[in-house]
Amino acid sequence: MLVKTNALVEIAASPEVVFDFVTSLSNLPKVFRGYGPIPAIIKAEMADGGEMREGGVRRIENSDTSVIDEEIITFKKPERQSYRLVRGFKFAISILIESGGGDWNFTATAKGTRIDWEFYFMLTSPVFYPLGLLLVQVFMQKAMQQCLDKIKEYLANPSE
Repeated sequence: MLVKTNALVEIAASPEVVFDFVTSLSNLPKVFRGYGPIPAIIKAEMADGGEMREGGVRRIENSDTSVIDEEIITFKKPERQSYRLVRGFKFAISILIESGGGDWNFTATAKGTRIDWEFYFMLTSPVFYPLGLLLVQVFMQKAMQQCLDKIKEYLANPSE
């Protein structure tokens, strides 16, 4: 069973600048701070040490000590990045969640760039739907919106 949410922000910068910032591995820990049971990112790297690219695996180390591998499905600068969470859920969450993923779309606007970030979890059983809905539509949505707001803040003050 699928549960999903999304977050939006408009940033006064070009899609190229926004895309480069968002997909920079060193920026993820600065902007994704988690919320409630959703852990913060403390480190992001490509599993093979290479650059971000379609087909690569991004390894995310989280504040709860989990290490999540994300397969990069789409990497189309400056329009879209999508990924699938393929392994690394810690016990308890692994009982609830089978997989997950995200899709970031970057659209040029008169004021700069709009980011539309959709995120989903595939639950292991329909029995977990109420809990999964709470986890995704409350906690993950808040973590996502705070992340996008932080991206906007960093791009408004690039010297920080």
